[in-house]
Amino acid sequence: MKISVISVGSELLKDKLNTNLLYISKKILSLGLKVPFSSTVADDKETLLKIFEYHLNNSDIVITTGGLGPTIDDVTKECVASLLNKKLLFSREIYENIVRHFVEKNQDVPQLAEKQAYVVEGAEILYNKIGLAPGQKIVIKKDNKEKILYLLPGPPRELQSMFDEYVIKDLKRFQTKVYKEKIFHTCNIPESKIEEIIKPILEIEEKYSSDIEFSILPHLNIVDIKISAFGHDELKIDEEISLIKDQIYECFKNANLPYAIYAEDNETLEYVVGMLLGRHKKTLAVAESCTGGLLANRITNIPGSSFYFLGGCVVYSNFLKEKVLGVKKETLQTYGAVSEQTVKEMCVGLKNLVGADYCISISGIAGPTGGTKDKPVGTVWICVYDGKEFESRCFRFLGTRLEVKEQAVNSALEMLRQRLIKDLK
Repeated sequence: MKISVISVGSELLKDKLNTNLLYISKKILSLGLKVPFSSTVADDKETLLKIFEYHLNNSDIVITTGGLGPTIDDVTKECVASLLNKKLLFSREIYENIVRHFVEKNQDVPQLAEKQAYVVEGAEILYNKIGLAPGQKIVIKKDNKEKILYLLPGPPRELQSMFDEYVIKDLKRFQTKVYKEKIFHTCNIPESKIEEIIKPILEIEEKYSSDIEFSILPHLNIVDIKISAFGHDELKIDEEISLIKDQIYECFKNANLPYAIYAEDNETLEYVVGMLLGRHKKTLAVAESCTGGLLANRITNIPGSSFYFLGGCVVYSNFLKEKVLGVKKETLQTYGAVSEQTVKEMCVGLKNLVGADYCISISGIAGPTGGTKDKPVGTVWICVYDGKEFESRCFRFLGTRLEVKEQAVNSALEMLRQRLIKDLK
């Protein structure tokens, strides 16, 4: 069973991330099926016709996203109808739903809205419960084989709702294998080091009965280890993933990094840190300079963070570092805002101000300007303080301004996690 995806939209080739493809691929993968190829196409009729024809010739199921809107550049339905030699038929039911949508909002019905009420002759309508454009399912007889073409809207919320309600249920009948995955998250360990650590497991990959794949996936200073398993026996897959999991933890233990894996699967660094703080009834406060509140934002993304997070200060200027946290003027003049001395004094001031069990401070140069020979762009000092002992580190991050900030926050959370594990054993 060969499944392919066509993503329609000129914006996807310019400045918009194609999240729909990732969503569809992951959902299909969960059924033990794969998407071996996909195409991203601009809103151009001639190109679209060629791409549709190619996919229908080489796939059993084709899923398209986008191009179902009311504007002149939405031409997916027109291209499909032309290719299949079908008519576009007006659906009174769909049009009434569109009219109802605008009436309920006390808005006039645009003339262009009528375009969305046309469907390809013979298509099954897939109703859109979030937006206006309906999806369509078209069964095609080609070369004595039955092929299925799905036309789905482009807006992610509409697509996801429609895909889950209609498409995934259809595809379940083609499921022949079970797919499962396990992901381990690490921070501030290079991917080359990760591979070196788990090399003994990679070398015996062929001994597993299931189809096992290992991936090492870096993103900024987070590196994930992913195990993907295909097979017919779900219990066997579970057993083998469990065995590999134990072996991975043993490899890190043998490398003197027993706590390097901070979480598994969908758990985030801020979630893990929050659970540690909450479980041991400890509180946290933060003082941020170059990250501009991003650390506090990440922490408060976790429901229930009010039980352990007291708050934070964004002391971006030296003036506020002095006035709010009591950083000495001579410290700033002698060592600069981006220095070990400054982040330590920021932590002391914050501890005196709010009395949290743990305080974190961050000061750095996010760029793209402001760097020097001694302190290039990406230099960030981070300090964790419990009222007795400081732990401070200097990092040199690469990337854009936003990427430097993200890495700084990841590192601050990881430093706190490691400190909590040490203190709360």
